[in-house]
Amino acid sequence: MTAVPDPLALYEAKALAELADANALAGVAAGGWSGDPLGAVALVVGTEPSTDDDESGILPAGLHESAGKALGALGFEEGSAFEIASRPREAIPDARAARLRLALEAVDATLVLALDPLAADDLAAAFGLQGLEPGKPVRAAGRVLGSTGDFAASLGDVRAKGRVWAAMRSVAAAAGHRTQTKRPSGASR
Repeated sequence: MTAVPDPLALYEAKALAELADANALAGVAAGGWSGDPLGAVALVVGTEPSTDDDESGILPAGLHESAGKALGALGFEEGSAFEIASRPREAIPDARAARLRLALEAVDATLVLALDPLAADDLAAAFGLQGLEPGKPVRAAGRVLGSTGDFAASLGDVRAKGRVWAAMRSVAAAAGHRTQTKRPSGASR
C-alpha cells in the first residue's frame, strides 16, 4: 500500500520552491523572507535589517515581538506570520516588484500588511495599485492588502501606536479577522 503524502507538506514544499524562484528572479541568492510560508498573514518591510546577528528573522527583534503581539490580539496564532523584505539587500531594483508579487502569491496569505511607508509603496507597485494609505484596505488578487503606517516608529510614540493599531484592525477586519477595541498590552509600552 502506498503512503498518502501529507497535503500540508506538499503545499509547503510548493511554496518554498516558488519563494526560491521569486528570489532567483531578482538575483537574491537566499533569504529576504522568514517565518511561516503557510501563514495566513504576510508582513512586508521595506528593507532587511543590517545585522546578521538578529535571530528573529526579517523584522528586527523588538519589531518582531511587537508585531507578533499585535497579530495575536487580532486572533492570529503566535509564529504564524510570513515576513518579507520588499527590498532585500542584493535584489535587482527592476525586479523587486515582481519578486514581491510572486513571493506573496506563493505564500497565498489572505492578509498582507505593509509595516512601513517604503513597504507600502513597494506592495502597491507589486499589485499595480496607485498606493496604499494606512488603515485603508484594498482587495487585490484574492487577498486584502493594507498599510499600518510606520510600525517601527510607533513603538516609541503612544499616539502613533494608536493610529497604527487602528490601521491594523481596519485592514484585518476587511480580511475577516476578529479584532478587539484596545491595543494589545505589549504593544502599548
